[in-house]
Amino acid sequence: MTQWKIASSYAIGQGHIKKDIPCQDRTFKLIQKHKSGSFYGLALADGAGSYKHSDIGAEMISKKILYFIKSNFSRIFKQNRPNIFLIRFIEKELKILAKSKQIGIKELSSTLLFIAIKNDKFIMGHIGDGVIGMLNQDDDLKIISYPENGEYANSTFFTTSTSHKHRLRMLKGTLKSSKGFIMMSDGAEESLFDKRTNTLINSNKNIINWLENNSEKSVEKALLENLEKVITQNTQDDCSIGIMRLS
Repeated sequence: MTQWKIASSYAIGQGHIKKDIPCQDRTFKLIQKHKSGSFYGLALADGAGSYKHSDIGAEMISKKILYFIKSNFSRIFKQNRPNIFLIRFIEKELKILAKSKQIGIKELSSTLLFIAIKNDKFIMGHIGDGVIGMLNQDDDLKIISYPENGEYANSTFFTTSTSHKHRLRMLKGTLKSSKGFIMMSDGAEESLFDKRTNTLINSNKNIINWLENNSEKSVEKALLENLEKVITQNTQDDCSIGIMRLS
């Protein structure tokens, strides 16, 4: 049976340290191994910098979305418009959290990137900026979901955007030649994504392949170290990365 390894990490940016603002990036992984079909999920959310409680929204939705997909994988996979089904769930969870915190729903704004795999099938979703890349068996790396920015280069769309029904971009299908995935927030893009050519730089291959011969725990330690010592030095923003690889 096909098995995947998953590792992720996030680190506060220089700008947030200076302003005494908490890290607003979050990552979450969910693995449930079962004889009838194991589930592997990875999610990343980047809280909107202009909202005080976006870190809470990012943490909540990155977890909730994977648990929801795990419980409804077959149903989502069979739907013609799964983005509507998932958006309704996202809206409901954000409203519940906003009410419990007694804050406006906009305060919970974040981007959202996720990949869920069960057996040989996958479901991928993306709202806002950040990048999702796929590594195939020939070690070729390609982008399967590009950043989506707003009217200006430094603006994007969030889970709370009024037009987000159309902003949740989804892809689902059968895994054939894929052996790895990487996702990142826009802060990490500054180091790992070439905006001139709209491509991921080659070091992304090495990052994904860290999971080939190393434990998930040791790779997460390496990710955090690289985020803190290298990647956050190239931007003022928080940075986050998540990777998956066939084991």
